[in-house]
This record gives sequence, C-alpha cells and structure tokens, in this order.
Amino acid sequence: MMRVIFYFVFPLLIVCAVLASRFVSWDKLKGPGAEAMKHVKEGMMLLQSGDYRSSVDAFTRAIEESPKYAMAYIRRGRAYHHLGEYQKAIADYDQTLTLKQYEAEAYYGHGDAARALGDYPQAIADYTASLKKRWTAFVMWERAETYREMKETQSAFADYEAVIKHYEAIIKRNSEDSVSYYHRGKAYAQIDKDQLALADFDRAIEIQPNFVEAYLGRGEIYERLEQAEQAETDYLKVITLSSRQIEQLGREHPVLAPVYYRRGYAYERLGQTGKVREDYEKVIALQSESEIARKAMARLASDDFKETGE
Repeated sequence: MMRVIFYFVFPLLIVCAVLASRFVSWDKLKGPGAEAMKHVKEGMMLLQSGDYRSSVDAFTRAIEESPKYAMAYIRRGRAYHHLGEYQKAIADYDQTLTLKQYEAEAYYGHGDAARALGDYPQAIADYTASLKKRWTAFVMWERAETYREMKETQSAFADYEAVIKHYEAIIKRNSEDSVSYYHRGKAYAQIDKDQLALADFDRAIEIQPNFVEAYLGRGEIYERLEQAEQAETDYLKVITLSSRQIEQLGREHPVLAPVYYRRGYAYERLGQTGKVREDYEKVIALQSESEIARKAMARLASDDFKETGE
C-alpha cells in the first residue's frame, strides 16, 4: 500500500514543483528587504502629507534596494502623477504590470495618466482592464467621467447607473452610510436626476452634518436649478467648515491644499474674487508641483475668473 502511495504521490509532487517554479520565482518568495520596506513606509507617509517629490525619492531608494518591489513602483507612479510627470508614472505602472502584482491598481493608475495626457481611448482601455481584474465603483466612476469628456453620453450614463446600483446595495445594508449617499448623489447629478441627487446629499448631510463635499455638491445642484439662496447657504457652509479645518491643522500644512482649493471654489461661486485668488495662490504655494495646483492655476487663468474682476 505504501509503495502504491509513493509511486502515485511522488510524481505528483514533482509535477507540482515544476508548475510552481514557472509562476513563483525565488525573488517573489524572498520578498523585499527590510530597508526597502522601510523606504516604502517613509514614502507612503510623505505621499499622504503631500510632499510628492520627497516621496518619489523614498520609493526610488526602495527600488534600488529591491528592484522587483512592485509596491514601490506603483506608489512612485502615483507620486509622479501628482507631480504631473505622467510619462514617468506610466513607466512605473508598466513595470508593476510586468511583475504581475497590483494589476487592477496599475491599470487604473495607467488610465489616470493617459486621461491626464488627453489619450481618452487608452484611458478607457486601461479602466476597462482594471475593472476586469477587480470591479470597484471609483474606477467605474472615472471611466464614466472619461466617456462624458469624450461626449459618449450613453456609455457614460451606463457607467453612472452601475455606480448608482453599487451604492444602492451598500445603502440597503447600511442606511447610515453617508459616503454612499454622497457618491450616489454625485452619480445622479451626472445623469441630470437633480431631485434624486438633492435627496441623497440631504441624507448624507443629515447623517454627517459636517460633510463638506456634500454641501458643495448640493450647492452646485441648487445653483443649476437657479435656487440662488439655497446655493449661497451651502457655499457659505463649505467656507465655514473649510476655514475651521485650516485653523485646526495650521495654515501652512501641505495636506490642506485641497481644502484651500475647495474653499476657493466656493468663494468663486459666490463671486468673491479677491478671496478666490488668495486661496488658489495658497494651493500653489503649498503644493506647487501637484495636480491640484495646476487646476488652481488654470482657474485663475480662465476667462470666467477674469470676467468677475476684482
């Protein structure tokens, strides 16, 4: 009996070992070194703080220590994206894909970079590849936005509807999830279902009274519906909450650049041009190389901004 088991099991073990060797290399089994992991941890902290250039340096040190460290490549790609160095970001995402790790995230990042470069067909292909690897609502949202920018309305609406269904399922499980109401509201707004969008923003704010983005989204809907008083009230709330956040963290904290941008946008909707300029210039000063800084510069240079005067 033992001989039969030996003759059957031993060849099977050999076959399994050969197959495993084709898909799992020693480098993968060994994993990154301790120094490389330390550099990635440092890079992640810098990335979250908004210091994108220093985070690139940290991830680069990790890659020098462990050249096949996929996590370092994909995080450096995101840092390059924030700096507007999209070709470098794409190169890092491509490298991540060759390592066959974090593929859904790599395709998503590749799509973001392609979209930033104006290559919308490539962005659609990348987002689609990401969704095939792992379906997530935020990737579906980005694909919908890309379709909308391409004027492919039907495809955009189909993706927004998919996002809505996703958040409907979450809300059924947890009716107190303010974030899901907010995201579903944003999707409703994009397919011109303004009343449904308002209802979702209302519910998000009811659950989380200091939900700044929900006030901003609701203000835009009110403005579109020409309900000026309600829009003004929401924009003022955005300014109040954003100002409170700025004071709590300190006016020079780099992570506040998006908050200054959000407050500047609310000032812009209210026509308070001088304050708009101050906030957008603050964004540029805090994160001069970031994507959000370029958005601030673009708004300052836009005809709409110039028309308001000072």
